[in-house]
Amino acid sequence: MITSSRRSTLLSGFLSGLYALLPGVKPVVAKPFDRKKTLVVAINADPVGIDPAMNRAEPIGSEIIINIFDTLVVASSDDSTQVEGRLAANWSISPDGLHYSFTLVKNVYFHDNTPVDAQSVKFSIERTRRLNPFAKSSFIKIRNIEVVDSLTVDFYLSSPVPFFLSLLGQPHAAIVSPQAVRSLGEDFSRFPVGSGSFRFQRYKPEVGLTLTGNPAYFRGRPSIDRLVYSIITDASTRHMELERAEIDICQQNAQLSALSMADIQSFSSNPDIKIIEKSSQILRQLEFNNLRTDGPVSDIRVRKAITHAIDYDGLVHHILAGTVDRVYGPLPSVSWAFTHEIRSSSPDYSPAKARALLHEAGWVSYQKKLSLITFEGSFWAAVATFIQSNLAAVGIDVTIEQMEFPSLRARHIAGMFDMALDGREPWYSDPDAHITIGYLSTLARSAMTFRMPADQHLDNLIRVAQSEQKEDVRKSLYDQIQRTVLDRVPAAYLFTNKIIIFQRREVEGLVVRTTPPLNEYWSVVKKDGSQ
Repeated sequence: MITSSRRSTLLSGFLSGLYALLPGVKPVVAKPFDRKKTLVVAINADPVGIDPAMNRAEPIGSEIIINIFDTLVVASSDDSTQVEGRLAANWSISPDGLHYSFTLVKNVYFHDNTPVDAQSVKFSIERTRRLNPFAKSSFIKIRNIEVVDSLTVDFYLSSPVPFFLSLLGQPHAAIVSPQAVRSLGEDFSRFPVGSGSFRFQRYKPEVGLTLTGNPAYFRGRPSIDRLVYSIITDASTRHMELERAEIDICQQNAQLSALSMADIQSFSSNPDIKIIEKSSQILRQLEFNNLRTDGPVSDIRVRKAITHAIDYDGLVHHILAGTVDRVYGPLPSVSWAFTHEIRSSSPDYSPAKARALLHEAGWVSYQKKLSLITFEGSFWAAVATFIQSNLAAVGIDVTIEQMEFPSLRARHIAGMFDMALDGREPWYSDPDAHITIGYLSTLARSAMTFRMPADQHLDNLIRVAQSEQKEDVRKSLYDQIQRTVLDRVPAAYLFTNKIIIFQRREVEGLVVRTTPPLNEYWSVVKKDGSQ
């Protein structure tokens, strides 16, 4: 195991030689490791996708992106569809919703000292559209991007997208330096150049990634001189190093794979540790393979039985000790489009109903076990084994397979499972982030969706809701969508994870966002007396 002193030595080394390839970029000179000006964030795995054009909503890589790069706009708050400008000083939208014109902030520069201009915006979005299949659904309706002048760029859409501004605030919509991309080629994904509050310094696999404060940042220089992402795979080691002040923050990326209840109990009596908990739109569910045309899960009575066999309150309050909130359908209850009336129609815990439905479906004739695939980690193991026990109590045998994300993604897309325990983290604050990719039947095999069969009625509702510009009409459409989805029983909806962050008391100014569930560190300061 790499010791903390060894990690500090590695993190304070100098590996910025590749920046010499970029005209105008001065090498980042190593300085003494000043803990008062250094923020150390513990992560549980190597970052993936720190180039916006390569990012597919990987949590760690996405957070690094929003600290190195800027987007045109950012979400104003977690509970609003409104956005505020970042690189965009202002914008206008045509009455038909098909034309967006952005005026950029003046005198903003990338880390290679080239200007952030309209051409770089066009270059970045078109590059992401070309290279990133994940972004296809976000930008598929962009018909054309036109550079009007150095600070004005226009987007033309093929049909209205009422949440288009929110889409432009996602990590993969970040604006990159065209000169750096051309100079570095494929190496840009390892040495990214943006305009954000922190500059990339270096990355060492299995050790960590170091960013340095951007002294010329257009919103003002960050108080932190150095931002270090330290890879600590073991939860107990993260706990110990936070207590010792060797790390400053354990954030949500580590909490979604490991159970956090013991840490919460321990840290609650420690005056040196702050515990941040926020409700989120991160939705977790037990999905059925809805494209199956034979076998048990193709029978809606079996699917209904499974939804009644799960002890939701026991899962939320006992197994996960209140670190999650109950969810009742395809949208989390904090979404502005959530239909509160569906609480009463959402399945209740009733083993008797489950057994009756199984008897009606002729369950004994199947004579088989159901497969359940899920992610690795103690968090997922605890949830999966609890569900396995619930289903066993009504006569359903389940085998659990935990696997790394790439393997799970491949199995899911290929349809090689009966049930899958996973979820969705929305990357923009709109119900579309949960609904379209999850339930539109034409996307069933395109990603980790609910694999919905052809359904003209539901598909039409989703497409109309996507383009409707009046929010009250959209709300009515999503009411119908939620009820229609529940009638189809594509999943047993379980809970939404709370965002749980542990931070040292010396850390102040952290703004925690839940949509997407990523942190920016530009506003963070460390009080005097930090170690």
